[in-house]
This record gives sequence, structure tokens and C-alpha cells, in this order.
Amino acid sequence: MPDLLKSRSGKLTIMDALMIAGTKSITERLLSRVIGNGTLMSGAVKLGGAITLVSGVKGKIGDILGTALMVDGAEDIITSFLGGAISNIGGGIQAKSNVQIL
Repeated sequence: MPDLLKSRSGKLTIMDALMIAGTKSITERLLSRVIGNGTLMSGAVKLGGAITLVSGVKGKIGDILGTALMVDGAEDIITSFLGGAISNIGGGIQAKSNVQIL
């Protein structure tokens, strides 16, 4: 398993990607309460934060935090422009409240 985590796709290892995704998930939840999520403003704040963070925090930690914020900010901007278009593709995904998981 450790060898798999060191496998690369471009400059990133699988472990790098997992750390970026984990960081993105955590920061997205924390920041959504303060600046929102999926809006042009939240995207701009996250992109600005990523640029500021990377200039202040050097090394791998700065790269991972900066990349996570950059991806989340870009996602927010794209989401704000697309609006509800994604949920309307293919009829959208509907959750049913009467589904029971055993």
C-alpha cells in the first residue's frame, strides 16, 4: 500500500491528492459558515486566500493548503456561473426519503 500512495500523476502523488481533497473538504465546511459556498464571492475570497496563503506558508504544507483553497474557489466560481444547470442534466439526482438502509 505505501508504494501505491507514492505513485505519481504528473507532479502529485496519490497521497498529495488525498491530502488536498481532505483539506478541501474540511476548509469548505468551515468557510461555508463564514463566506458561503458556491457563490462568486466565496470563490473570489478562496482564490485570494490561496494566493495569500501560498506566499506566506512555504513548502509542502503551503502547497497542499493553497491547492485545496484554489480548487474550492474555482469550483465555487464555476458553480455560481452554471447555477442549477448541473442538477438539470439528465433530470437531476433525487434523494428519496422512503429508502431504508438495512
